[in-house]
Amino acid sequence: MKKRCVIALWTMCGLLGAAVAAVAVEAGGGQAEAKFTVQKGLVFAGEDQKLTLDLYRPQNPSGPLPCVIVIQGGGFRAQDGQRFRPYAESLAKNGFAAALISYRGRPDHEYRDTLADVRSAVRFIRTHSEEYGLDPDHIGAMGRSAGATLAVLLAVSDGVEGLKPPGGVAKESSRIRAAAGIAGVYDFVARFTDKDQLALQPNAEKKRRTNGEWIGAAFSPTDAHWLQASAINHVNPADPPVLLLHSRNDRTVPWLQSRDMHARLKQAGIAAEIEISNDGGHRGPATAEKRIIAFFKKTLTKKAAAPAR
Repeated sequence: MKKRCVIALWTMCGLLGAAVAAVAVEAGGGQAEAKFTVQKGLVFAGEDQKLTLDLYRPQNPSGPLPCVIVIQGGGFRAQDGQRFRPYAESLAKNGFAAALISYRGRPDHEYRDTLADVRSAVRFIRTHSEEYGLDPDHIGAMGRSAGATLAVLLAVSDGVEGLKPPGGVAKESSRIRAAAGIAGVYDFVARFTDKDQLALQPNAEKKRRTNGEWIGAAFSPTDAHWLQASAINHVNPADPPVLLLHSRNDRTVPWLQSRDMHARLKQAGIAAEIEISNDGGHRGPATAEKRIIAFFKKTLTKKAAAPAR
């Protein structure tokens, strides 16, 4: 039987009067997948512009939902998140809430602004967890490319003085319980100094310029900002579990970034996992979505994922 999608849109009272869409999908063989709702346009931050997220949730949950912050990539440019809707939908179909976020980026904003936006999204979810039926103690983050960089940096930089957002101490913590990254940059210095990584990047000089635009400084292996923007320099034993996914034929970000980050996490005693595939390019392994769902079931739910049948 072909897939049938029934979509009902209505307006409900709630924070900012955001629209909610209820989606039901019938899979092949007549077996219906889980329904989910989408609450669109929730304003979670407003520094020099309004930033919004779309909140995806399974319908009729049995209790507070673990929530995953979904971070779209895009060369560290400002993003609205909408290209990553399939990830948010997949998470909602598998029992998670998913916050599909926008954020600021180059050319008008630098790495600390972008990370502050991601932290604000976590704080928003934690602050409004009761209102939306979320579990404030089980929040994770995932992303690909620049989104992976941000998800992993968020996971390992909690309490790092130079990466705290301006404006004093926020009421809610931005600490997360797990992070998954596909094809991220975790060591900006090694990306442009290691000969093996340079050999895997045909446009290394251009990437160094655009990365520098986001970092806000000309490249130098000893520059404080290039070091601070690199997640690999902030790993400590208190960090949460991390899943890293990459492909050897990625011509945008060298797969060695994930290999080296995984080694650093394991050295610190972090429950880190990694999958490096031969194919997949910058999109990562074909199994990425399945691995991410299993990883979050293991790290964000109160019971480990049931064995596959």
